[in-house]
Amino acid sequence: MSGDYLDVYSGYRSHDNYKELFPSIFKLLSSEVNLGSVKSCLIVGPGDGVHEVMFINTCVPGTSRIIALEPDHESAERFRARLESSLPVVARQVVETSIQGWKGPDYQVDLVLMMLVLYYVSPSERKELFKKLHEQWLAKDGRVVIVSSSRTKSPGNANEIFARLGTPLLAWEDIEADMLEAGFVKQFAREMQFTRDFTKLDQSFLRFYQYHIDQPVTLDDVRRVITELFPDGQSDQLFYTMAVFHKE
Repeated sequence: MSGDYLDVYSGYRSHDNYKELFPSIFKLLSSEVNLGSVKSCLIVGPGDGVHEVMFINTCVPGTSRIIALEPDHESAERFRARLESSLPVVARQVVETSIQGWKGPDYQVDLVLMMLVLYYVSPSERKELFKKLHEQWLAKDGRVVIVSSSRTKSPGNANEIFARLGTPLLAWEDIEADMLEAGFVKQFAREMQFTRDFTKLDQSFLRFYQYHIDQPVTLDDVRRVITELFPDGQSDQLFYTMAVFHKE
């Protein structure tokens, strides 16, 4: 389903202004947090990597080694091509596996980047992952950068669609609590608000939600929930938080 999923994801993203948010938040992060010591980076679930490469170029341009974990074959191939064209002098390894099935890096890294990927990690797996990051995988003074949805439980938030269909989206508060419990210190956090257009419920857009529900749902189920929640077809109650956590 690799190529199919990428098409579905692209169709889903065409309904919002997500891609317009990151240049400014990356510039803000680079101006407030000194990441000049970062030379190696582990990237978890980059997909085709468009925002991850932008992050490397903007926030940690001194990176010389990248390890990436991407279980989707077509996404991994596109990410390899993007690294080749955008970061040709960086040593890179793209491993086609999930974070759950990986034994860890052969060396400690300076930074771990996880953008919109923790939804696919269970609570127990998440706690274990954060413990490994802090105790094994990160070098001293290492950082973890996380982007994930926030305000997911707020009334009117568009992520309520997932909850109505039976799979509530991961709450930012749970991510932060688990990171602090693992021993990290929060160094930076900013919330980004964006908009999503529900006026045209095309098949790719509906199938994205269908893919991410743990129980069987039809496209008509997805359409019905969206129409009930957003009869006017618009929502600006969508938020992501980007945060940097420090291993002291």
